[in-house]
Amino acid sequence: MSAATSFARELPVANAMLGNKVIVKGHIRSQEDLIIEGEVEGTIEMMEHRLTIAANGKVRANVKAREIEVLGSIEGKIEAVEKVYIRKSAHLVGDIHSAGVIIEDGGYIKGSIELSCRPADSQNVRREPSSLEALANATHDGASRTFRAPA
Repeated sequence: MSAATSFARELPVANAMLGNKVIVKGHIRSQEDLIIEGEVEGTIEMMEHRLTIAANGKVRANVKAREIEVLGSIEGKIEAVEKVYIRKSAHLVGDIHSAGVIIEDGGYIKGSIELSCRPADSQNVRREPSSLEALANATHDGASRTFRAPA
């Protein structure tokens, strides 16, 4: 596989984009992948699609998506069906609920992380978290990048 081929696969491909000079206040519901380069304040809902917040993107919203990739900044509660990617340039303040979280060195998180394979609104039964879930729920403030299960 050539270097060009593998690099092209890493770039996010979206059908819709909010440009860097676009400011949206309100509710966004998307039926396609979305890249935000501008500013959004409100709510974003796209449970079957991927949201990418570009390096210059600023989001102050509660977000529900299939996957969420953060390169810029976001403040609010985020829920992802599959994964949340916090890239090295990202700044996230808020709670994460997802099946998986990937944090690159340099990415900043202030809030809690809850790992689950079901969206938060489908979980009606409260239970005591396992030791691994308790560890994942610990607030991550940038001091440590590795979550390990107790031995």
